[in-house]
Amino acid sequence: MKTFDDLKRDVVDQGLCMGCGTCVGVCASGSIAIDYSLDEPEPQLVKDCTECGHCYEVCPGKNAPLRDLDKRFLGRERDPEKEPLGIYRACYKGWATDPYVRTSTSSGGMTSALLNYALNEGLIDGVLLAGWNPDPPYWRCRPFIATTPEEVSMGLRTGMMMVPNNSLIAEAVTRRKLSKIAVVGCPCHIQGIRKLQAHGQPKKFAEAIEFTIGLFCAATYYGEGTKHLIQEFANVQNLDDIIAMDYRGGRWPGSLYVVTKDRKIHWAGSKHDYTWHFLGSASYKRDRCLMCIDFSSELADVSCGDIFQEVGHVNRRLVATLPRTSVGEELLAGARAKGYIELEPHDPTLIPASGMGWEAKKHAGMYRLIQRKRYGWPTPEYQYPLKVTALPRTLTFPSA
Repeated sequence: MKTFDDLKRDVVDQGLCMGCGTCVGVCASGSIAIDYSLDEPEPQLVKDCTECGHCYEVCPGKNAPLRDLDKRFLGRERDPEKEPLGIYRACYKGWATDPYVRTSTSSGGMTSALLNYALNEGLIDGVLLAGWNPDPPYWRCRPFIATTPEEVSMGLRTGMMMVPNNSLIAEAVTRRKLSKIAVVGCPCHIQGIRKLQAHGQPKKFAEAIEFTIGLFCAATYYGEGTKHLIQEFANVQNLDDIIAMDYRGGRWPGSLYVVTKDRKIHWAGSKHDYTWHFLGSASYKRDRCLMCIDFSSELADVSCGDIFQEVGHVNRRLVATLPRTSVGEELLAGARAKGYIELEPHDPTLIPASGMGWEAKKHAGMYRLIQRKRYGWPTPEYQYPLKVTALPRTLTFPSA
């Protein structure tokens, strides 16, 4: 049976840890915790390991068996060349019908609306989300458990750093006695959840997960990058002066700004500027993200992400929405019937053509993974053959 020492040797010490927190979340004894001593989430053994092996089995850092997980959760294997977004059942552009939810979220409020519907209808007791740290440093993101729509509204619009959402599984199920939970996260979070469900242990944790909502993700970034944005672009030298921050505040698609103790607002840059010309240029991408080949959360029940092209709507706050399972279809249908969301058909070929995210994962990330394997560097295993395949499309890099 594998232990935490094996996980540390094979994953953490090889630079393959994603920081998703799944290992912490499945440790019923509380022997593993998230350590921030180097300002990045990393699992650490804080008391004697019980040697159950669950942390090793559910970790997606070293091994995310996409073929096996596709067959188990999506019903079949994919054709990687013909299905660049993975397996899905429909493609929509959607938005929350509540004007506040739609306006106060990063794009169209789809994720928040689905969670509000599920909580109000009793489909779930709580959801694991990313939010702002309630204690200093306020600019650092932390995971939290939302059990009401009011708490859902406290979630991040967008987080440009890794947040170990899955680390709260045991907290939600064992200590807070929630029997039905949802998980919202990036592709790595969803991979960890699917590995937990496939492993089936701890049984109570695996069976508590009702559905997952996966977010489109080009990468997560080192918190050091955000520090530099604050200090060198927003000109706030003392990070302890920050009392609030938003990566996508103001007019869509949003800007990064911070609020300091003197109640002044300091603007750092538009989402376009700080993503394309600073964080997203690979300057501060987390190294493990450079080897990830999943952009659209291909294993989630529902996948959601921004739409950056003009698609005939005056209000640009729209969400590309892909139900992938019957659970996802039922969630969308129920939320739509109850008036929480609106859906319209969306052209799926626009998703890979919209900016950097898909390109970063399926082309750059795929090629980098091939190169690293060639030279014997530590790399994750995804099962499907690695191949860079150009798409018949016109790639667009929207500026607003």
